[in-house]
Amino acid sequence: MTSSQAMSKTIPSGQSWLNAAMEILSKEGFQTLNIPRLCQKLQLTKGSFYHHFKNFAAFKQELLAFWEKDFTKDIFEEINSVEDPEAKYEMLFNLAFEKDLAVDLAIRSWAQADNQVRDVVSKVDEMRINILADMYQKASDLSEDAARNYAVIDYTGYIGFYSLFPDAPDSWARDLASIQTRSLLADSKMTGGKI
Repeated sequence: MTSSQAMSKTIPSGQSWLNAAMEILSKEGFQTLNIPRLCQKLQLTKGSFYHHFKNFAAFKQELLAFWEKDFTKDIFEEINSVEDPEAKYEMLFNLAFEKDLAVDLAIRSWAQADNQVRDVVSKVDEMRINILADMYQKASDLSEDAARNYAVIDYTGYIGFYSLFPDAPDSWARDLASIQTRSLLADSKMTGGKI
């Protein structure tokens, strides 16, 4: 075995660093996310980090892209083939609750202190609201503006719940989200989004 082969067995893939960062974000928050903490978590040296990433800024960019893909794009890709808007919403609902929402909250906190993170969070929020608006529009034959209003109410309820009750049991969160969604869908069908 050559030294480079031995080295490739001991240096984890770049994905391992991203996974470790997600765990740190979830359990400790963004304030502790740095190269020394990542190295400590993975029990590796800084040289191992720099084998995969030019610097922390490059790592942060990859981490944000990974969060966007894992927490949003992959979910939307999975639900894309479902035609029925209410079935699509149910699938979205279930997939969203499988994610570690503490990571979402940590990244939102980070966005308050970092413009690059804020830009990515804004982009992700817009993507999420757009998919919800599309589902409301198709489920209740709403105008684009009315569908967006329902989507914003729905999404801010979801984000707000976890902001207020970050340690809430999933069962309670699911119950409240289900009540909210049923109420919004019923209202959208009954009123057509008219005030």
